[in-house]
Amino acid sequence: MNQLANPVLQQFLLESRDALEGIAGSLLALERDPLAAPLMDELFRVVHTLKGNCGLFEFPDMFRVIHAAEDLMTAVRDGRLVFSRGMADALLEAMDFVASQLDAIELDGDPGSGHGAASVRLAADLRALSEDAPAGAGAAQADADARTNAPAADDARAARIHAALALAPAALSAQWHADAAAGRTMSWVEYAPEAECFFKGEDPLYQAMQLPGVQWQRVTPAEAWPALSELDPYRCNLLFQAVTDAPRADIEEHFRYVPEQVWITQLRLDLPAALQTDALAAQASTPDEALVADALTIVQAQGDALWTGADTPWSAGRLRAAVAAIRACMTAIGRDAALAQLDACADDALARANAAPVLAWIERHAHGAPQADTAPAPASPMAAQEASEEAVPAATSAELEPKFGRRADDGAGRVLKVEQAKVDRLMNLIGEIAVARNGLPYLAARAENHHGVRELAREIKAQHAVINRIVEEMQDAIMQVRMTSVSFVFQRFPRLVRDVARRLGKEVELVLEGEATEADKNVIEALADPLVHIVRNALDHGLEAPEARVAAGKPARGRLLIGARQEADRVVIEVSDDGRGIDPATIRRKAYAKGLIDEQTLERLSDQESVNLVFLPGFSTAEQVSDLSGRGVGMDAVRSAVDRLGGEVVLSSTPGQGTLLRLSMPLSMAVTNVMIVESGGVQYGVPMDMVMETVRIPASEVHTIKQHRTAVLRGRIVPLRSLNELLALDRPQVHNDQDEMATLVLRVHGQHLGLVIDDFRGVVEVILKPMAGILGSLAAYAGSALLGDGSVLMVINPKELLQ
Repeated sequence: MNQLANPVLQQFLLESRDALEGIAGSLLALERDPLAAPLMDELFRVVHTLKGNCGLFEFPDMFRVIHAAEDLMTAVRDGRLVFSRGMADALLEAMDFVASQLDAIELDGDPGSGHGAASVRLAADLRALSEDAPAGAGAAQADADARTNAPAADDARAARIHAALALAPAALSAQWHADAAAGRTMSWVEYAPEAECFFKGEDPLYQAMQLPGVQWQRVTPAEAWPALSELDPYRCNLLFQAVTDAPRADIEEHFRYVPEQVWITQLRLDLPAALQTDALAAQASTPDEALVADALTIVQAQGDALWTGADTPWSAGRLRAAVAAIRACMTAIGRDAALAQLDACADDALARANAAPVLAWIERHAHGAPQADTAPAPASPMAAQEASEEAVPAATSAELEPKFGRRADDGAGRVLKVEQAKVDRLMNLIGEIAVARNGLPYLAARAENHHGVRELAREIKAQHAVINRIVEEMQDAIMQVRMTSVSFVFQRFPRLVRDVARRLGKEVELVLEGEATEADKNVIEALADPLVHIVRNALDHGLEAPEARVAAGKPARGRLLIGARQEADRVVIEVSDDGRGIDPATIRRKAYAKGLIDEQTLERLSDQESVNLVFLPGFSTAEQVSDLSGRGVGMDAVRSAVDRLGGEVVLSSTPGQGTLLRLSMPLSMAVTNVMIVESGGVQYGVPMDMVMETVRIPASEVHTIKQHRTAVLRGRIVPLRSLNELLALDRPQVHNDQDEMATLVLRVHGQHLGLVIDDFRGVVEVILKPMAGILGSLAAYAGSALLGDGSVLMVINPKELLQ
């Protein structure tokens, strides 16, 4: 079954994308202010929620990485570690892995196999950071506190185990000791569910009841119960304890989605009961003779069990268990001075795959008073207890906002998330209504001109005015639904700027302005790639290295500004930097060397025209090709993408001061105003956002300069092009009775051009449809539209036609 049909999975993908965006922003903010506790609390909450949501599905690789990331943030949140740039790198890499998993799920419904090694590596890197010893005075104190509190925690756990086992039936306890003597191992499990687990859909009682291999279990309050008047029935306050003979791997698999809430340790039943209590710490200074005798007997018994004969296989696990038991016994009777030598001997034994070093230690220390240990100790001590016991801190209350008991009118507004396909379908239907509306004037004209029913024509026009108002309001309402803020694109740049600047060895301050500016979602999404090209170019070519900036009298840290604002019916995005700027002379020489311009053009280009050469295909100022630049496709791709959206790019630069790139885009691509013109007996549409004015130029005022027709309009020389010639129509342009040429003055790539046509026909609002099939390759046309009378209007793309 395709998982993508699962609405819960769809909701998970949507919420996870939002979570990753929030995580990236919080990590970058923390990198600037590592001690901001509210930021870390918010980051922890989002990651914790992401992990809980991931636990609803079988995505083990993703869960492993998220869980390791949460552990690292827990260490920082608890003050055991200080947030660093290295942690930010590791956590961002982990979130990139999660994003790639989400991409695979969205594409195929499953993250796929083959990611296990990557997830294990990422989790190991994160856990290595979690386990790093803190540095600095404050961290040293935290480390000392951890060492001081660790024995107290172990004593508390030992006391809980002892108190709980005392409640077990005597026959069952005897059976456990007999099983232990026979070499059977059992585990002690403590499961402490989160206080807010019910809000995540978890059932801790069911989870505990399904634990495999349970021999005995009980449920106890995690904390003292509050007064009944203060009791919160939606807050879990339970601690589940159990003895199970299931393999540890099976237990961990059972609790795989809540590993931080579980503590598992091997149950030590091969020691006398007196050696299992937390009272040993008080007896250690003056143990009685019976206790000493019991302890030494057990130590010798452990040595006997370790003896390796010809038919006894070597077992590293048995050695570790024996060393752990010996440590407990020697500590209980106050003979722990030589335990460092025991650990060193154990390391030596593991290296040799032979228990002889440990047997020699037992021979020296398990007979009466302790003897001096003269044998040289191997270099590295071994913490045997850690090999047999893994303690995971009990989970604290999740900082999840309660969903119960909230009033419907809480908050300023409510958000309904709707699939874009549904909004697009609604927009298409509104377009069909708009086309039908445009047919009413044609009906009114036919009623009056062909049938002579003037009264009916007036009624149709009146009804058209009412329908027109309703349709316009509907179009505006749907457009508001499709509108999204530019923050959708801007939010990726803090991470991009950080990573690229670090690779280039530059210091960059990123400033974002106007993130709330809105435009059509399709426009915003289409701007993502062009803006990435622009930002990477600014970082690579525009901003100098710190030492070069200081030498030029600038601050070592460069400034990159990305701003957005709305101007009339367009959205304007500007990217500026305070870097080295663009030298027009250098640009001209590069373009000439690459064969992009000839010698005559080289001599007559102005500085601004030289700067615009960076938009030529194949142009690049990079000396070497890298993954950042040098292939000459960046700015050309920017202009092409913006042109497809009906936008305009303006570049200005001052050498030594910086560069400004301005993108002007239509707010929406759904509805287009076009001017209908006639040429060669056919009607065409021209986008109104490119029309500067309409004029009728007398033929006597047209001059020929270098075989090109021109005219002077408002003191400006405007080149003239015939639409029939551009479309390869074998018909001359028609002049009116006064020998005047109908001309559209268009603004194309910052220049004014005159498009000569036969006549003007009016302005209409249409739904522009892209060309499909073979016609889609005709770049001279922006698309087609259906008019109210049922005819098809071909809309010209002047940028392609007049280039």
